[in-house]
Amino acid sequence: MVNNINGLKNEENGSIHETAFIDDVKEKKHRTNNKKKPKWITRSIAEEVGREEVLKRTLFELLLYVIFTIFVTIYVIGFNSTSMYYMTRGLREQFLEHEFSTSNDETITFDKIRTAADFWSYAEGHMINSFFWESTFGAGEAKDPDAMNILHENKVLGVPRIRQVKVRNDSCVVHEYFLKFFLECYNEYSEDAEDKETFGLGRIIAWTYKSDTVTKSLKYRGKIATYGGGGFYTDLATSKFETQATIKKLKDNLWIRRGTRAVFVDFSVYNANLNIFGVAKLVFEFPSTGGVIPSDHIRTISLIQFQTKWDLVILICKVFSYIFIFYYILEEIREMMYFRRRYFFKFWNYVDLAIIALMLIGLILYLIIMLKVPSAIEKIKKSPKEYGNLEFVNDLEQKRTNILAIALCLIYLKAFKFLNFNRTMGQLNNTLNRCALDILGFSMMFFIIFFAYAELGYLLFGHQVENFSTFSISMFTLLRTILGDFNYPEIEEANRILAPIYFVTYIFLVFFVLLNMFLAIINDTYSDVKTEIALAPDELQMTEYVGEKLGKFMRKLGFERYFPKKPSRGIKTTLREIREVLKKCGFTDVEIEMFFVRFNIDPFTNMDLNDSEQFLQELNVVLSCESNNGVRLEDFIRQQERLQQIENAIGRLVDQVKTLLQRLELMENVIKERRR
Repeated sequence: MVNNINGLKNEENGSIHETAFIDDVKEKKHRTNNKKKPKWITRSIAEEVGREEVLKRTLFELLLYVIFTIFVTIYVIGFNSTSMYYMTRGLREQFLEHEFSTSNDETITFDKIRTAADFWSYAEGHMINSFFWESTFGAGEAKDPDAMNILHENKVLGVPRIRQVKVRNDSCVVHEYFLKFFLECYNEYSEDAEDKETFGLGRIIAWTYKSDTVTKSLKYRGKIATYGGGGFYTDLATSKFETQATIKKLKDNLWIRRGTRAVFVDFSVYNANLNIFGVAKLVFEFPSTGGVIPSDHIRTISLIQFQTKWDLVILICKVFSYIFIFYYILEEIREMMYFRRRYFFKFWNYVDLAIIALMLIGLILYLIIMLKVPSAIEKIKKSPKEYGNLEFVNDLEQKRTNILAIALCLIYLKAFKFLNFNRTMGQLNNTLNRCALDILGFSMMFFIIFFAYAELGYLLFGHQVENFSTFSISMFTLLRTILGDFNYPEIEEANRILAPIYFVTYIFLVFFVLLNMFLAIINDTYSDVKTEIALAPDELQMTEYVGEKLGKFMRKLGFERYFPKKPSRGIKTTLREIREVLKKCGFTDVEIEMFFVRFNIDPFTNMDLNDSEQFLQELNVVLSCESNNGVRLEDFIRQQERLQQIENAIGRLVDQVKTLLQRLELMENVIKERRR
């Protein structure tokens, strides 16, 4: 700091060069006022122009962004409704939650299917009855046993399809010692091990393999494996009697065999009351360990659009959303041309690019869906006795919804970019920026311990406890443990010796040590940021800027009486310029504040160029006196810093004493309650 002071001193007499300092202030102000501004200024570019330009662009872009957010919100959420949930729940309750009788006269539900015999009982009984809904609302209505209307209101499109995938007999290797005991061996499902040979009744369609180009089915990720779209399939009939005969024929001729790894029941429905389609897949996985693992995938989608006035509103919002996207594309191109390489060092630029990319991908998927839907519906209409396949359209719609949902989330989070103009609003962003490296280092330590315990839990309890059955599930189980969701009796039953040690050490290391370290990093950084904000120089705030512009506008309309002209802000501008020049000379904010405090200058009082000259003269006199008395400014600064350190230490000690007193008071209250 002494070097900085010396830089402001005259080499001949040791006095501060006041004229040069003030000339620097005036020259900086002249350059700022006469600097040629770019033709198209964005908020990021405005940060290099001036504070007032930053507030101007921030206010404009914020208002524009609010309108854009409203349009995108209506566009993305518009076609979703609560009716979709109720339709999905109705289908699930009908097919999954109703009880049915097995061949052993047991009553079970869909989730309790454990053998192939249970599957055939479900298919021959409850599943067929669910497709052919015979009950009526009243005695006067005629029954139609061949009408495939699920729960009265959901029309089955075409007919359902039943399909299976198999593996070959030679798909696994048996140890030579056990070869005489096992003549057949069927591995887990994989594309290499898939059986494509004709079996059973020969050339009948249900017994011959068809690839996914024929079935038009997509890959499906089940609980055990990911299954291909091909396989052995047959479409059910439009009448209940023929459907029962088809299922019985498959059962009697052993369609499900030891090599079967999954059976799928696919169907599509349409609800005209809601204009909603439903695409359902009932899955029965046959693992190589034996038994059956049932699951389902039922999704409702809206494919026929623009039928109501609300659909027209959504269309308008969609059009305006992509007009804004086109504008933001041009804005990003402008910033790339202006900043060049520096553009890629700003975090929010990546958020902007992600939003633009996701919205464009969503538009492309929407156009593909709109092209595919008419042909898919027309095919169902022409072939009512074939499977009404909407799997491809459903998959595209699901991907489009997911992509737009992520884009909408990023759009809302981007609001922090516009709130950072205010120092108080920007505390979160500043805190995260300051502690990013500390959090990164802490994360490495955290995940080392976390992965170690996840692997340990998987190896210790994975054979018996479902929550540790795979490594990925084990990791999520440990994350849930941090939130208090943990089933300790499960692991204790699996391993009574190591379970208590595992649980206690994990809770101690992660919950009591690592999480508190994480909170300490955030709290310390937040305190530092608040201190910096308190010491930072006063700047023009958004409320003041808006007030000035609003007052100026109202005075032009003739309301000077209600909106009088406020005093010029030249005083604070001068102080700000003095700060900037001192910073240019190498002084820190703390040192500048110490100057102001020492010379009794209030940043909130009036100060013009004459006041700044007087400030420099007083600073010169003090430095001269200190030089004559043998007291150096460097020593003074060092003593001030030491005094500040002592004050901080005393403050921390006082906080610790307060905490101790609170704990003692709490213990005293507990003792009193126990005595009562």
